Amino acid sequence: MLAAGAAHGADLYVSAETGLAVRSADGSKEKPYKDLQAAMDKAAEGDTIHIAEGNYLGTSDRGFLEMLKPVSLKGGYSTDFATRDVLKHRTMIQPPASANKTAQSMASLTLGQTMGASKPLKVSDGGIVIDGIIFDRGLSNGYHATKGKPEGVDTGMLIHAPGQGENSGEKNVITMKQPLIRLHTGGSGNVTIQNCVLANSGFYAIMGGWTNGTLTIRNNVFVANAFAAVEINGNTGQSKDAYTTQIDFSHNTVLFSWTRLNDLKDMGYGYRFMTGVNTDVTNCIIGLNAFAGLDRTRVDTTPADAAKRKTGAENNAFFLNRNGDLYIAAGGGSMLTVWCKQFEDREELYKYEGNIELSGDKLKGKINEAYLAGFLSMVYSEKVDYDADSPANQFRRSFGMNQVATMTNKVDMYGNRYPLEDALKLFGAVEGYGAQQIKD
Repeated sequence: MLAAGAAHGADLYVSAETGLAVRSADGSKEKPYKDLQAAMDKAAEGDTIHIAEGNYLGTSDRGFLEMLKPVSLKGGYSTDFATRDVLKHRTMIQPPASANKTAQSMASLTLGQTMGASKPLKVSDGGIVIDGIIFDRGLSNGYHATKGKPEGVDTGMLIHAPGQGENSGEKNVITMKQPLIRLHTGGSGNVTIQNCVLANSGFYAIMGGWTNGTLTIRNNVFVANAFAAVEINGNTGQSKDAYTTQIDFSHNTVLFSWTRLNDLKDMGYGYRFMTGVNTDVTNCIIGLNAFAGLDRTRVDTTPADAAKRKTGAENNAFFLNRNGDLYIAAGGGSMLTVWCKQFEDREELYKYEGNIELSGDKLKGKINEAYLAGFLSMVYSEKVDYDADSPANQFRRSFGMNQVATMTNKVDMYGNRYPLEDALKLFGAVEGYGAQQIKD
């Protein structure tokens, strides 16, 4: 479903297997670039870069890529570029843990320049398309060796920095606090992200800010990302660009978004309605998110901004979001849990019809069952031990100091790696809802 409508321009080619170094390549099928970053740097605005199967980690495998000018990226080609099949000929951005040392401050792909002089991306003409790329941090996050590891799940629980975990036999791994795709704040123009997989991020899948234009995010699979699958801010207030950013979030499958911390108390959303942005969420599958399916807790500071803001959710399939399908601000600092059958009652949604609760059998054989079982049964618990007669507390009392206690916590599961092979099964899992089968 949903072929790319790339901007007009030249066609360049990149192949991890047959490509040449930047001094020898010319970007043709016969002499493709080996380095995707080099191809993006050499391309002219509006060009389309066709990317063969392989894992692309930036110049000298530094672990990240920056789009410094508006170009389109189209992955999923065979090595000879004769055929395109996104799920068979996989174009990957899947860094190993060893790349974290050179990529700690960078997203896997940034739209705009953040290193050195900051330069947001200004997209003109037909816009840019990112199509058919698999983003996965499952091999670079730090996971606990044994804690929070349900039976049959690949790893233990995710460990956030500054804590250290392990991954694929490597010790002392520090999880990166960067999204998979970052929209550098101040960017503008039309961008389409489609037919991609965004998995196992310890800090959002797509995040950033955008000044104006339309962001089309469609037919993607988001799975096992922390904080939220998508959080994008726009401009508010007196700016001429206030609420000129439109996000069309459609036919995406969003599962297992994890909370900010392993206490399961906040964040963990499928999609966040942010200020400065008008959004339509349509025909998505949004389920099994550790906090809520949709978040609309951010409120506008002025009535003028509130009047401009449009947030809609139509024809989506929700299921088993732990704290509701929609989480909203209810006033006075309190929040309210809303289920999709109640959407018609919420004036915050200007579109609200056609949403359903998805029955579990629809995804049988498509979701990793061990991961699902662990998620459904997970519990967070705390235990406080206080001994008034301990030597330390007796001593502290004699000096008028506060008493101390020890607290231990336990969580059955948190942010564990989701198998990439199972993430790919989610394309076309439910007809009409979520990511559909990809057609070139």
